[in-house]
Amino acid sequence: MSDAIGPVVRALDVLCAMNHEPQSTLLSLHHATGLPKSTLHRLLATLRREGYVRLDVVRGRYTLTAKVRELSEGYSEQEGVVDIAAPVLRSITRSTGLPLAIGVLDHGRIVVRYSSMPYSPIGSEHSTIGHAHDLLRSGMGQAFLGWCSETQRNRLMQRLLLDASDIDGDALLEVQLREAMAATRARGYGFRPADGRGASATLALPVLTDGEVVAVLSLTTFGALLVHDGLKECLAVLERCREEVMQRLAPQGDAAVDPACSVPRNADP
Repeated sequence: MSDAIGPVVRALDVLCAMNHEPQSTLLSLHHATGLPKSTLHRLLATLRREGYVRLDVVRGRYTLTAKVRELSEGYSEQEGVVDIAAPVLRSITRSTGLPLAIGVLDHGRIVVRYSSMPYSPIGSEHSTIGHAHDLLRSGMGQAFLGWCSETQRNRLMQRLLLDASDIDGDALLEVQLREAMAATRARGYGFRPADGRGASATLALPVLTDGEVVAVLSLTTFGALLVHDGLKECLAVLERCREEVMQRLAPQGDAAVDPACSVPRNADP
């Protein structure tokens, strides 16, 4: 049994149909949606009452109002990247068995917005969606900090330094941040090592458009697998994932991976 609520689905169908033409009539909406004219009349009356549709009573034409823009205000460019990346992550995890995730910057931390871990036979937990990672100790945070713009990096550092407890702590944190950034750039990827035997570890790469980091991709698996050939294999999978996502973000073929972000093939964490 479907959980869909019929009137809501039909109202959304009407809004989608109206979005494809500057003006609509009952007849044009009937052809576009397949809904009976009596149903359309009631839906349009409701949408008019709520302020999403206006009616030219003389010409019998319906148009959308500016209020429909409010429906998209909570949808950011970052979330659009996540929507594009999610099927890529699922597909690669199903073919390789390796769990992947994508995170975005949110209030000074990297928050996982999608995880393919449920599709992996070696996932360390059911899902990592909603997990928030700091910029210094997490692989995702390092990848973001390492390749974000200088202006954004300085703002992030200022925010982190404001949270430090004292002046000495400020100086130490700034040194740690800059050392972590330099190490990440030299290594070619973010890396969180395993914390003990049998624990997980994470590799991470930034997703860039127009030179800006819009998201971070990660691969989390058992730390024991991220050595020698296992490390190279996992990095290759993560690079492939990043390339496919960036190609989808720029379908005209101009999404070349920044050479500064390329992974050194002989690098070890």
